[in-house]
Amino acid sequence: MNALYAAGGSAPSDPGGLGANPSGAPEPDSETVARAAALAGLDLKAVGAPSLRRAVRSALSRLDASAAAYLELLARDPSERRLLAGESVVQESWLFRDPDAYDALARMLRGLPGCARPARILSVPCAGGEEPASIAVSLLQAGFAHEDFLVDAVDANPQALDRGRAGSFPPASVRGGVPPFPYFRPGEPDGFALDALTLSRIRFYEADVLDESFFLGHAPYQAIFCRHLLIYLAPEARQRLASTLSRLLAPEGVLFTTPAEAAAFHELGLPTAQRRSANQTAIPCAAPTPAPQPRTPEHAQDRLPEPRQEPAPLRAGQAYGKARPLADAGRLDEALEVIEQGLTAETPSATLYHLKGAVLLALGREPEAEAALRRAVYLDPGHLEALTHLEHLSRARGLSDEAERLSIRAMRAGRAAENGQPGTERA
Repeated sequence: MNALYAAGGSAPSDPGGLGANPSGAPEPDSETVARAAALAGLDLKAVGAPSLRRAVRSALSRLDASAAAYLELLARDPSERRLLAGESVVQESWLFRDPDAYDALARMLRGLPGCARPARILSVPCAGGEEPASIAVSLLQAGFAHEDFLVDAVDANPQALDRGRAGSFPPASVRGGVPPFPYFRPGEPDGFALDALTLSRIRFYEADVLDESFFLGHAPYQAIFCRHLLIYLAPEARQRLASTLSRLLAPEGVLFTTPAEAAAFHELGLPTAQRRSANQTAIPCAAPTPAPQPRTPEHAQDRLPEPRQEPAPLRAGQAYGKARPLADAGRLDEALEVIEQGLTAETPSATLYHLKGAVLLALGREPEAEAALRRAVYLDPGHLEALTHLEHLSRARGLSDEAERLSIRAMRAGRAAENGQPGTERA
């Protein structure tokens, strides 16, 4: 059976078999929260116990259920598991985040010989529709026609999907520049609305990408955007996600993900290759052809060893250009070594410290990653990506006040960049 579900629906207010949860019932205990996370395929540490506890508490109140009955419902009801995941994971995005990815998508689609139209693109998770809207508008700006592409946008949170279907984006979804006219127009209150024709090229689904039947029977996709999901999943759920994406990706297809998640996808066996440049965010599905091994010359033992030359110190920009492709290819330890060489330069680099933070997060070294990200913000208070990483770390730890302050700073940084004021440095 195809695992597509109509969005906008909610769980029944009195599902059969649920026990009562009297008013004023205590907070869900740690065991209940941990079991709920496991049933939803979530990594408790990555998502954050406070966020999961808050989502479980909300579910118990909504369903008027006991903890035991709620866990039983989670075990048998995929829609309830989707709802828990959607309410637990940080649902924050903004329009045209990582524009290099959309440029790379346009280049890739142009380079596919005989690619059927419309090109099929999957965005999962899509949050409130910021990513699929950015994909559609970027392709139109690159010269594609509306009929040249179709975006399938999937998320586990029905409330987020409702916002996406409406094509309405609040001010928090706009960072770093006013969205381009005529694809966007001013909306209420103080936000922007996507035009109806462009919105019609996006199909929104509430579905569980961790379900083995996810989109069975669907035609493959030329491009899949899967960002900021893998990091929240438990190991077994990560393997299921990688298997599903491998099944849905066309032979010539491309997976778009974050630098931190690229390494994890590679370890899970999802075919990946190095990016063609430091700024390209597309990861071709086909693995690279191994380079031929050099032949050993005859009488090699008679050759004198060449004198060893110490490499010249790397400048920050050179280090970034060398370390970013290594990180994208999953060679995290090598990337970190190059970053450390670059950080010995006379002038510290906020961009390089941000990359260090992203690599350390991928390695699971969260305290060191936070220190590097805070160093980036110290050097450049308007570094949007470093502020956003710190905001997500704060939300995962349940530090909502600190996360809100960082969110406000990130929005200000985006507006400053829009107005041409000094902001994020570029390597």
